[in-house]
Amino acid sequence: VIAAKYTPHPQEKYRSGVKAIVSSIRRNSQSPIPAHKTANALESLLAHQEARTAGVDDAILVNDKGLLAEARSSNVFIVNQGILKTPKLGSGILNGVIRQIVIELAGQLGIQAVETDIELNELRNADEVFLTNTMIEILPLTILDGKPIGDGKPGTITRRLMTAYKDIVLKETS
Repeated sequence: VIAAKYTPHPQEKYRSGVKAIVSSIRRNSQSPIPAHKTANALESLLAHQEARTAGVDDAILVNDKGLLAEARSSNVFIVNQGILKTPKLGSGILNGVIRQIVIELAGQLGIQAVETDIELNELRNADEVFLTNTMIEILPLTILDGKPIGDGKPGTITRRLMTAYKDIVLKETS
């Protein structure tokens, strides 16, 4: 067991979004390792170093097939034309708990959500992008490789899901 102090992102990052790069590190879509929480984090550590060197908050990993996988320690969702998309299992991703909750929440809110192959160009041209994991919850990604995603601000669907998620947390922890 490794324990470290967690410092959450400042609230401003949730209001304005974070910046990321597409990493040169590739996820192996055939490997069973990304589908499990393990101590084998070399790819994520290398991607994190790339992000730090680039002066951004995170790094997005593409798999060996050139398809979107995940961020260095979180799942990725995109919104295009009102449809919420996330990479399907088998893309070199961890099926995160918050990922599963967001897919459920989307259905409850009447937002069409699909697990599918996502090409890098679709990510770059998305209307909205956000990241999820248990620590960051739902965090908007608004700048990718120095270019704005959509209008460069957290989008409507992202904000709706953030609010719905916070409502669930408050309800279940009160």
